[in-house]
Amino acid sequence: MHWAGRALVALASAWTFSGGAVIAQPAAPPDPASPPAPAPRTITVTGRVIDRLGSPIRGASVAVENVADRVTTDRDGRFKIEAPLGATLVVTSDRQGAGLANVTGPELPDVVLFDLANEKIEVGGEAPTAALGTTHLEREELQRLPGTGGDVVRTLNAMPGVVNVQIPLGYSGVVIRGSSPQDSKVLIDDFEIPLLFHPLGIRAVVPAESVQSLTFIPGGFDVSYGRSSSGIVLLTTRPGADETRSAQAELSLIDGGLLAQGPLGKHTRYMFALRRSVIDFVLPLVIPDSVDLSLTTVPQYWDEQLRIDHELSSAWNLSLSSVGTDDIFELFTTKDEDAGSKRLFSRTRFIRLTAAAKYHEGDWQATLALSGMLSELRAEVGLYQKLDVRTPLVTPRVLLTRSMKEAAGLKDVVWSSGTEAQIGYSSVDLALPLERREGEPFPPYDPRDTASHFTGSVWFPDFAAWTSIAATFDPRIRITTGVRADVFGRPREVAIQPRGEIKVKLTDTLSSRFAAGMYRRPPEFQSEFLEKDVKSERSQQATMGLEYTPILGVRLQGSLYYTDRSALITHNVDGTLGNNGRGTSKGAELLAMIHGGTWFGWFGYSYSNSVRVDQPGGAVRLFDYDQPHSLNVAASWKRDHWQLGARFQLYSGLPYTPVVGAEFDSDRNLHIPISGEVNSARAPIHHELDLRVDYAWKWGSTAMLAYLDVQNVYLDRSVVTYFYSYDYSQRSAFESLPLIPSVGLRAVL
Repeated sequence: MHWAGRALVALASAWTFSGGAVIAQPAAPPDPASPPAPAPRTITVTGRVIDRLGSPIRGASVAVENVADRVTTDRDGRFKIEAPLGATLVVTSDRQGAGLANVTGPELPDVVLFDLANEKIEVGGEAPTAALGTTHLEREELQRLPGTGGDVVRTLNAMPGVVNVQIPLGYSGVVIRGSSPQDSKVLIDDFEIPLLFHPLGIRAVVPAESVQSLTFIPGGFDVSYGRSSSGIVLLTTRPGADETRSAQAELSLIDGGLLAQGPLGKHTRYMFALRRSVIDFVLPLVIPDSVDLSLTTVPQYWDEQLRIDHELSSAWNLSLSSVGTDDIFELFTTKDEDAGSKRLFSRTRFIRLTAAAKYHEGDWQATLALSGMLSELRAEVGLYQKLDVRTPLVTPRVLLTRSMKEAAGLKDVVWSSGTEAQIGYSSVDLALPLERREGEPFPPYDPRDTASHFTGSVWFPDFAAWTSIAATFDPRIRITTGVRADVFGRPREVAIQPRGEIKVKLTDTLSSRFAAGMYRRPPEFQSEFLEKDVKSERSQQATMGLEYTPILGVRLQGSLYYTDRSALITHNVDGTLGNNGRGTSKGAELLAMIHGGTWFGWFGYSYSNSVRVDQPGGAVRLFDYDQPHSLNVAASWKRDHWQLGARFQLYSGLPYTPVVGAEFDSDRNLHIPISGEVNSARAPIHHELDLRVDYAWKWGSTAMLAYLDVQNVYLDRSVVTYFYSYDYSQRSAFESLPLIPSVGLRAVL
């Protein structure tokens, strides 16, 4: 399905206690000679109340201890209340009972309540992660990472396991654990999107202001997700506000946008966002006239998001959402009048519309969803090479979950089952050079080369079903096991993928986890599914590690992983595609997060090694995106009007294949490079310091925010890769941008 969007690149836990009475001791009378203690400062406190499965608890009561006034959580489990610093919040729910949380700052960690029957309540903690190594960030946390400009793509680069490619050219732009970028998936509200970023990776297609949360799962995900042999990125869009309507506008040197949200009647709310690029006006003004380059659009894009939520009853909630983007990019590599042979044009656009109905009553949860997407890619290079792909797609999805306190002698049993289909077709008209596969050297540019050509339509009816069960065998041991079956219609293949996890609670604050499973990635990128004999790529993943939550608002997690990859798609000798490759990825990851009060801290480090063999008996070589070391350290402080933050990054350069000489082809009138060993050289290590300053104030009834986010403040110009002259006799470095400032202004009405 998504190979078209990629072909363009080829062209250019917490605190736990038992139930019981808490007895307040009478305070001693104050000493009349002592001055009265200053009253604690009252602040606005926000938070979220969830159950043990991570689902929001609606209608829970939140009050300051010994104060009669209280608030109620909304349908997302969120609340806002005025409370003094250091006060205790009492959280109660008819089903889950009561819990306590300390006010340590304006943003509290999730409050997790257990069912009354479990005779324990966990408060002020965090919901269990979906898989070992998972990172979950709310919108406020996404915006607090310095050096990201508040953007989703740059936030992902800070995750342990994500390869930092500086300029994310290709596929979704997310490379996980050193494999190929097409091995991972990006989902918005549980449905795939074909691309995550705009050309040159300058922005994600979804602004952070439209995102409720981001969940990054580097591997070991459960059976409800498929079509990926590496990792998953989950984005959840932002529902509208329950009580009052508001609108906000934002403008920066890259783009500008509007967002509106609020209620539509008593049971309905909305969120709508629109964004347009500004950089296409700014960039041509700063490029010197001496440069022989004509920029028509660099780039121009529109983004839109819409979400409408309606409460049908106490058990049913309906939602309608859409996400879309429209990119246009055109340039001429010369200012000559006759420049048709040196023209690059592309237009990429898609829109996905999703309708969902969610049911939650007692022990049962269900989701019924139907999503449709229409995508289009047009590209032209010079006078002869072209690509035109249009793909309509429909995806129904059904998920059913039942939670039981006890079943067959087991405790806290959760059974889940689901099914989905992905049915669509692509109308294709292409005339391109033979595509470059992973690890292959870049061919010499021949503007007349149209060795790959196809005109017609291709259907891809794919189906999937899965089931899983999780249960507590012992107060300390919880086991999850399941199986997923995918039917890939184009290659006529059935893929059975068992997966499972064991979690052992070593202490109240320390847990160990071990997960293993099988995963498949169907042939759907570039020209893969034009050949019926190409099968899906496979991986077997094993992960083990520890999760430690010593105090409220602090989480540490470390993991070791090993992935065995097989049936990797490579070129045969005759230029066709086959499943000839094998590979392995192994490594270690460490993440520490602190979020509470005025501080937000982040430490992430990963070590990895990814190697592969492209043909039986072939030489072992590195993946194109093998990155042994990656380090991210960040801290952000927020108080009153100000937010200050800094982030330090250090990561290995990517491997590349050096050119050792060239031969001249007189028939084609071009030089043919002679390549050295594949990926035998590596770009230098890169390091940088990023800074961010935010200042918020009130202008009448309008909330204002000005920010400055600067990447690479000490101007480290590291080498991304190398380019060669037409005869390969000279080499020049393509360097990272020395300084990337992001200046913006936001107004919320």
